[in-house]
Amino acid sequence: MNNPAIRTVGTLQEIEQGELVHVSKNKVPYKIIHGWSLKSSLECDAVWKQDWLALFKQIQQAQPDETKQNEILASISTEDIHWDWFTKAVESSTDEYEWFHLYADGKPQAACLIYHPEASALEPGDIFYVKFVAVAPWNRTCEIRPREFSRLGEIILRAAQRFAVKELGLRPGFCLHSLPKAEGFYTKLKMLKVAGKEDSQSLAYYELPQVHAVELMEAV
Repeated sequence: MNNPAIRTVGTLQEIEQGELVHVSKNKVPYKIIHGWSLKSSLECDAVWKQDWLALFKQIQQAQPDETKQNEILASISTEDIHWDWFTKAVESSTDEYEWFHLYADGKPQAACLIYHPEASALEPGDIFYVKFVAVAPWNRTCEIRPREFSRLGEIILRAAQRFAVKELGLRPGFCLHSLPKAEGFYTKLKMLKVAGKEDSQSLAYYELPQVHAVELMEAV
């Protein structure tokens, strides 16, 4: 079970702990760290990009046909592969931004950056806006290898929601503009697509209603 007690670690805060179930069925402890950290952002860049390269080589070795290679790549969520977490950290270090990193097995498994406050498009009150959220490439569905950990996007967003209510005084709920391949995930979270709120890249706007945000916070 998650422990929401906050423990200060230097300038960072360990805000939640729990256990993940690895694909091997072993239980692995995790922690979620809140706070701005160039070190964590650099780790996301270095470790995740290294794994992307390893995966691409694995696809080439497993499937010599280029058409099949492209089909495998198309099935993986790679829309955020160009994200530079270090640059995002440098550009998003002021008080209206909050950073969250999920660590397990000695490496970053997921990362999330939120902006606050943001006016809700559905209900009265201020919520937060998810600027970026992603899980490590080894935690994504892929035809040629199993996903190591599941539901990490939900776990880190839950932690951000709990933090926003308890520490920032925001009401339950959050919003974001979704990458196309991530829309199914946000729909499963019970987020609603709001017409007319697309961004400059025509990405769809989603918002989590308050009632479902409370459900997310209370889940274990």
